[in-house]
Amino acid sequence: MGDMAHLLRAEYGPGGPAGGVARWHVVRDTDPSHGMCGAEIASDAESKPEEAWGTGLHGCQQCGSLYLHEVPFLRNDHAGRT
Repeated sequence: MGDMAHLLRAEYGPGGPAGGVARWHVVRDTDPSHGMCGAEIASDAESKPEEAWGTGLHGCQQCGSLYLHEVPFLRNDHAGRT
């Protein structure tokens, strides 16, 4: 049960939420106000489940790289589990 959970959280552009999401950051559930890259995330920013990563969202590349190192099982998702 030691798996660390992650969320995607929105970083808004200069227009705020009305202007749309500038990029999505991966946050650890232990620190939802900071992306894994260190970016500060607004407390009311939109969230998505981590499964949404890699589905065409504009994600932070640094967060993505760190995330993939932390959850290597994702790379084996298509390895024909029984």
